[in-house]
Amino acid sequence: MSCEEPIKNENARGIDVSRWQGNIDWACVAGAGITHAIAKMTEGGDYTDPTFVENFQGMKANGLKAGVYHYFRALSSTPCEQLANIKARLAEVDFKLGQDILAIDVETNRNEGATADQMADALFQLVTLVRVSLLEGAYPHIYASPNIWNNRVAWRQYDFSECPLWIANWNVAEPTVPDTWSKQGKSWQWWQHSSKGQVDGIRGAVDLNWVRP
Repeated sequence: MSCEEPIKNENARGIDVSRWQGNIDWACVAGAGITHAIAKMTEGGDYTDPTFVENFQGMKANGLKAGVYHYFRALSSTPCEQLANIKARLAEVDFKLGQDILAIDVETNRNEGATADQMADALFQLVTLVRVSLLEGAYPHIYASPNIWNNRVAWRQYDFSECPLWIANWNVAEPTVPDTWSKQGKSWQWWQHSSKGQVDGIRGAVDLNWVRP
């Protein structure tokens, strides 16, 4: 490759969506070159995103590699209640084990009252339940920002490194991979690099991701 040639990004283009994106034209999204997408599915023990089924079916019908995410709640519901919610919603769609992604979204919003130990304890329980009861031994992805993971989750108490990393790190040339993964010689699988993307078929802003092959 000569110095004049542009550097090619070998990563696939992905987005993640929820009810905030409204009605999505998935055919237009696919036509815009988006090949991967993850839809918000559930939160805690009793919430379902109202656009989940429509979004997941739209992704699959238009050939996108599809995924779902569950917004983790450390205190308002138990890991078992959250597992039941995830199971019930997955039963409504054609979720393919070994093919489709299931991610657990770890944030501090609506988890403000939880200590770092409580975050880690409940998250590890939920990861274990999902792995054993739903994914036949496979690990769910973990979504988190470097700051929240390092400072609001007592991650040293457990080995989360088997969970593929979906890192949220905006406005940087390269994301910061937390020690949980980097010290095991691992890196990110999904990188949410912007929250202000514009994609054909979606009105308003949408999260943009790079996805490693």
